[in-house]
Amino acid sequence: MLAKSLIKRLALEERTQLRDGAIYTGLATGAFAYMHYRMYIKKEFLRSEGQYKFNQRITNCTPWKQMYFTWWRMPEEEWTVYHRFKPYFLLGQLDYSKEILIPKDKVINGQTVKGFDVVNPLYCYEGGRISMQEAFKKADPVKIDRSAIIIKRGWIPAAYRDKRSRPDEKNTRQLVKIVGNWRKGKNIHDYKIPNNPDANEWHNMALEDIGIYWDLPNFDEAKFYYFECLDMPSQGDQITGMEHVKTPVQGSTPDEVIEDHYGWRWNESTHKVFFRVFGSVAAASFGIAFLAL
Repeated sequence: MLAKSLIKRLALEERTQLRDGAIYTGLATGAFAYMHYRMYIKKEFLRSEGQYKFNQRITNCTPWKQMYFTWWRMPEEEWTVYHRFKPYFLLGQLDYSKEILIPKDKVINGQTVKGFDVVNPLYCYEGGRISMQEAFKKADPVKIDRSAIIIKRGWIPAAYRDKRSRPDEKNTRQLVKIVGNWRKGKNIHDYKIPNNPDANEWHNMALEDIGIYWDLPNFDEAKFYYFECLDMPSQGDQITGMEHVKTPVQGSTPDEVIEDHYGWRWNESTHKVFFRVFGSVAAASFGIAFLAL
């Protein structure tokens, strides 16, 4: 009632200007609030879809000979439908001597902490490479070799950049079980900052660069997909001979994988705050415009 009485005391021209300004403000803030509402609904749906897939049973997906024609060169649509956000585990020997660090900042307790993503090769018991020359000769095109999968183990703070600060990470002959999910590699030309393997300077997950740098025999197959470790329970699966290494490497969470896959700068909670705030401003503006009539 106080606001209405104050507005009524204004001159007709002043009330007209106030009404028009309130209407324009309400339209602008209302459109902005609606845009964030749509983004909030969309991201909430995409996150729930990803979380549903991540909650499926963790299954073994260690590559073996018969998988090479269907896995490494499968269409992107097949990966999207059957493998994206689905948890798997791999068995193999992790090579700590071959390591790549990619700079990445991470927000922890509201503070930005500098660090690195850690990438290593995982050598599987059964692997191989495809030789189309052998296929044309009607011979077996898949040759068993000690091939590797490119593994993104997780993130470390910058203080652990030097390997001497991680003394427990030593190569052994034991098998390791790695829980995570398959991520699709980007085209090598999609990256803005190129890698410089000669100086051991890395800025992105260019799988072809990494495979050639490590001299992997199957780099041409490994350049399509890589495996990202997840910080999630393994659902009680126990593997005999699994190596337990004390390491500061922090695996990615399912939420982090979802946000990274879609390239979100803001999550749905931020959009929710925006549409509520600007929606309230829009409602207040139209209320003022109504009182100024």
